[in-house]
Amino acid sequence: MRVFTKVLKTTALRTLREPANVVFMIAFAPAFMLIMGLIFGNDPKKEFGGQGFLDANVTAFPCIVIAIAAIIILPVDLVTQRETGVLRRFRATPLRPAVYMSADLTVRVVLSLLSIACLYAVAIVGFGVGADSLEVANVLLATALGLCSFMALGYLLAGLLPSQGAAQGIGNILVYPLIFLSGAAVPLSQLPEGVAAVARFSPLTQLTFLTKGLWEGDGWIQHWGSAASLIGMGVLCGALAARCFRWEK
Repeated sequence: MRVFTKVLKTTALRTLREPANVVFMIAFAPAFMLIMGLIFGNDPKKEFGGQGFLDANVTAFPCIVIAIAAIIILPVDLVTQRETGVLRRFRATPLRPAVYMSADLTVRVVLSLLSIACLYAVAIVGFGVGADSLEVANVLLATALGLCSFMALGYLLAGLLPSQGAAQGIGNILVYPLIFLSGAAVPLSQLPEGVAAVARFSPLTQLTFLTKGLWEGDGWIQHWGSAASLIGMGVLCGALAARCFRWEK
C-alpha cells in the first residue's frame, strides 16, 4: 500500500504539471457543455419529444469525453512516456506493472470524474437541465465504471502500439466510429437499420444506454446487460494490458 501511495502521488503530480493534461482532463468537459448550451440552448423542441437539446443529450457528452480520453489521450501519453524514458526509471525498482497502472488509473479516473461532474453542474445550474440527486449519483457511478472499462482498453493499446504516431493514428481510427455509432453523437434511430443493429454491440453504445437510462430514472437491474458488458470489457482488457505492459521500447 505504501508503494501504491508513493506512485499515486508521483503520477498525480506529473499529470497536474502538464498543462495539456489539466486542460483536457479537467476543463474540457464542462467547457464543452457550456459551448453546446450557448449554441443550442435548452428550450423545449418537438424533435426531442418536448425536451430541450441538453435535456435530451446531457448524458451523451460524457461518453464522448470518455472515449477520447481513454482511446487517444491515454495511449499517446503512456507511449510518449515510454519513448522518452520516463517509464524506464521504474524498471529498476520492484514495482509491478499492475501497481503502476492502478495508480495511474486512479489519477485519471478521479480527475475525469471531477470534470464530468462539473459538466453536469454546468448543465443543471447554467441551463436548467432537470435532474434528481439519486439519478445524478447513479449516473456518476456508471460514468466511473465506463472510465475504468475504457481506460483498461487504453492501457492495452498502449502496451501493443509501438510508437506515439501509431497510438495517435490507431486511436483516431477507433474512437470516431465508436462515437458516431454509439448514439452519443447521432441517435441510433437515425442510422440505417443494419448499422444500428450492429452498433448496439459497441461498448460505447452500452455505456450510452446505461447512463441515459439511469438519468431517466431506471434502475441498475433494468440495464444489467450494459453494466455487465462494461465490467467484462474492463476485466479482460485490464488483464491483457498487465501482460502487455512495457517499461521501454
